[in-house]
Amino acid sequence: MKLLLKVHSERTARNRRTPERIYTAANNGSNNNDNNSSSSSESFNSSNNRSRGSSRSKRLTRNTLLLALLVVLVLITAIVIVYVELSRTRAAHELVPKSIYFGNTYEDGTFPNLGNGHLVIDRVQWGASEGDRHLTVPLPSPIPYVLITHIGVQSQPCLNLYKCSIKMRTIQDSAKAEKKLPDIQSNFYVSNEGNIYVGRGWDWANTYANHTLAITFMGDYARYTPTPKQLEGVQFLLAHGVANRKLHVDYKLIAHNQTKTTKSPGINVYREISKWPHFYGCNMLQAPKCGSELGMTAASWISGQ
Repeated sequence: MKLLLKVHSERTARNRRTPERIYTAANNGSNNNDNNSSSSSESFNSSNNRSRGSSRSKRLTRNTLLLALLVVLVLITAIVIVYVELSRTRAAHELVPKSIYFGNTYEDGTFPNLGNGHLVIDRVQWGASEGDRHLTVPLPSPIPYVLITHIGVQSQPCLNLYKCSIKMRTIQDSAKAEKKLPDIQSNFYVSNEGNIYVGRGWDWANTYANHTLAITFMGDYARYTPTPKQLEGVQFLLAHGVANRKLHVDYKLIAHNQTKTTKSPGINVYREISKWPHFYGCNMLQAPKCGSELGMTAASWISGQ
């Protein structure tokens, strides 16, 4: 009996100790897990911090590169703008009007010019007819008078090489077929865009007077107003004539209506040329007759060839 009681008491004691051990072991395991979890958490946080630092560093590097690229683009743009402006300035200086005159100062197939873009359209270039051109009265050199006329008869100013060349051929055809003249009437014609078309040129007399250089504005300038380029083209032509001794250095500039009863060269052209330095007010008020110093009579102004 005693033996049974002893065995029972030992079992009871063992059973009491076992839950404590289990609880203690469980507690130990829990503590270990907490420690591991804490360690893992610290490791994760550390990894996150490193990742954030790396990401921030990458953003800073990218922003720095973008900023550097932007600075480079701004510098390149500034350099290009400066280069373009310098090129324009250089080109503007190089395009200063030069003394390029008639004849051999231009390449074959191109137009000579009087400077500042005023082209000289020669006879072959506007398609002049050279058949039956029997001019017999040469112009004196240097020429003492310049006579300004216009086409008139409600003629519209021509605006480009194509249309002006057609107008020149029409004028020449009319002069030959209807008026029985050997050639077109004037020495030179000036278009609305300031180009000069060669008529009879520097060497042969026009149909108005033998001692004059006749320059005709291509249009009706009682109706229309001459353009600044047109007026400048005539002035460049006159300056060329003086420089090359074709015109007298003291030539006299007159309007067609000073020599006969006519509306030519039109009130709008007359208003402009009357302000020019060489304008000569002959046949006006008490002024002498035009050409009287040369022995020219009134009939001389209508007896050209």
